[in-house]
This record gives sequence, structure tokens and C-alpha cells, in this order.
Amino acid sequence: MGTWGTGPFGGDAAADLVVRLGALPENRRLFAVRTALADAVEERWYLDAPEGETAVAAAALLAAARPGRTGGAGGTGGAERGGAAGTESGGTGGAGVERAGAGAVGVAGPVVCGGATVSVPRCVIPQPPPELTGLAVRALDRVLAPDSELAELWDESDSGPQWRASVAGLRAALGPVAQRV
Repeated sequence: MGTWGTGPFGGDAAADLVVRLGALPENRRLFAVRTALADAVEERWYLDAPEGETAVAAAALLAAARPGRTGGAGGTGGAERGGAAGTESGGTGGAGVERAGAGAVGVAGPVVCGGATVSVPRCVIPQPPPELTGLAVRALDRVLAPDSELAELWDESDSGPQWRASVAGLRAALGPVAQRV
């Protein structure tokens, strides 16, 4: 797994999501976020690491876009400029999640993809509907489950506890589970 940090944007698959979102028209981005979350939730057997990593990044975007947030996903160690999505070791090499007005959230800055740094133009997703929060929480629960490759890989590393704390903080930032999607 191409990973350089424990934050939600600290790996290749998460960076790939940001790049894909930037290439989509704004009205299709929220669907792509929903799809990333649903892919993780709907996997009934073994959740591969890239799908898990993508789900964590998608959940971080939703946490950042929650009403009342001022700059990211709160205490997640992640989805905020200067946090793990910004300049800390979990970062995307400078990319960050930021409020984009009218409840939207944006991602901008350089992102490392497959070992190369890609400059990502500002990528805005519209404010998500509340029911996506429940899907994001379920996706994070799936990523933390015993039959998740991402959890297994992190648990085998010295940074496993920090990664689990990052995901737990992100889950807490999403709040209680909303209605099912």
C-alpha cells in the first residue's frame, strides 16, 4: 500500500479519489463520494485496502462538510488545512480540505499519486445530504472490521494505533449514525 501517513488522505488510493473528484463536474462529485462509501459498506467478504482507504477519505470529506464545521473534521487529525490532510505526516503533501461556502467543501493543493506529485485544482463537493453521514459511519466501521485488509496492514505496523485513533476521531466527528441509505 502506498501510504505516507495515518490521516485520511495519507495514501495513494485517497489521493486518487481527490484527483478523480477534481476531474468530475461538480454535480457528479457527491455521487462519487457516495459510491466510495457504498462500495466499502456493501463488501460482504474481504475489504481490500484501496477500497478501505478511499472510504476513509470520502468520510473525511463528509465530516468536513457537516454543518457547523469551521475548517474540517475537527479532532480527526485529518480533514483540515494544516492537519493530516495538510502538512503533517498524514498529509497529501500540502492538499487540504476547506470550507467552500454554502455548505460545500473543497480540496486543493498538491497530492501524491503513485509516487508522483500532482497539482489538484480546487475541487468542491456540494453540501451532502444528512443521510450520507450514516453511510460514512458504516463505511468506517467496515474499514475497522477484522476482515479489512487496510485494518490488517495498519495493525501490523508501528503506526497502527495512530491510524485507528485517526479513524475513530473521524467517526466521532461524523456524530451519531443518521438514517440508513
